[in-house]
Amino acid sequence: MGKILKHITIWIIISLAIQFTTLYYINKNYLQAEAAFQTKKIEVKSTKKQEASIDIPVDVQKVMASYDGNFISYCQNNIIKVINTSNGQEKSVKASEGNKISMYKWLPDRHRIIIAEKTAGDNSGSIELKYYDASKDVKDNIERISWSNSESEVEDIQVSPITNLMFLKVKRDSSRTDVYEVNAMNEVTKINISTKLGNIKILPHEDELIYENTYSNNIQTTNKNHSIVFKDIQNPVILGCDNNDNIYIGNLSNGKIDKIYYGSPQNSTDQWQLLNPTEAFNTKDVYISENGEIYVDSPLKKQVQALKSNKITAYAGNLLEMNEKVIISNDNGKLVKTIYK
Repeated sequence: MGKILKHITIWIIISLAIQFTTLYYINKNYLQAEAAFQTKKIEVKSTKKQEASIDIPVDVQKVMASYDGNFISYCQNNIIKVINTSNGQEKSVKASEGNKISMYKWLPDRHRIIIAEKTAGDNSGSIELKYYDASKDVKDNIERISWSNSESEVEDIQVSPITNLMFLKVKRDSSRTDVYEVNAMNEVTKINISTKLGNIKILPHEDELIYENTYSNNIQTTNKNHSIVFKDIQNPVILGCDNNDNIYIGNLSNGKIDKIYYGSPQNSTDQWQLLNPTEAFNTKDVYISENGEIYVDSPLKKQVQALKSNKITAYAGNLLEMNEKVIISNDNGKLVKTIYK
């Protein structure tokens, strides 16, 4: 009997030892809640672009920007300075030898500038059209216009990248302005417009130019089938156009715009939309975007209001330019880019 109890006791001890050993192993390797883990801090670098700090010279009168604000430019001593706003890299775009830069303008959808240069060495005053691609740092010729004179200056350049058409407004003298069309084949045609011209705008999808006839004080178009006549606007002003070929016309009253009409030149102006801004504004303080938003700057408030969506974007310093995607301003000599809300 004693031997039996002794054997049972031994087997019980062995069984308990095995169970405790197994449980200890499981707890140690699988069920340990308070285990101490070695941690390592991983820093993830931000993918947000860091803008370069860019100084704006005090003697520069006009600063322009590409459609997305990735480049800015200004003309200094007959040289166009083009600056990459991401890295601060500066390129100098010089006029051809003996030429003078009459005007330049950024394309509305790419990093390219159209440049009008006046030739020297004769009395013809020919104008050479060139382009500069800021992304590739390449300058090349487009076409030469020889119908101007030595006093001619290019006042405006209107471009449609969709149709590859370009219109140039060239002031011949104090009383005469000519318009030239350059097509996709770089063929130049003089447009027969016998009037005193104000602002001009090209329709993105059409071979059609909208212009102000300042002699008769109305809005006209190169398409003879379209008529833009308003019954209750005494002083119509072209504000811009959108990518749906809608024209935006402002009513100028006491030097400021107090009403905005917009619609297609294919439709009667009776079918156009009317927008009444909360405050009248200067013509230089408005920008019409491709999607049809109307951005109006309030210089004293230092903010831009989108009239259709009623969103307000504040900016720092003095506004230099509004374009398709950003607001460009000068804050104590430093360039500031502000994204619309």
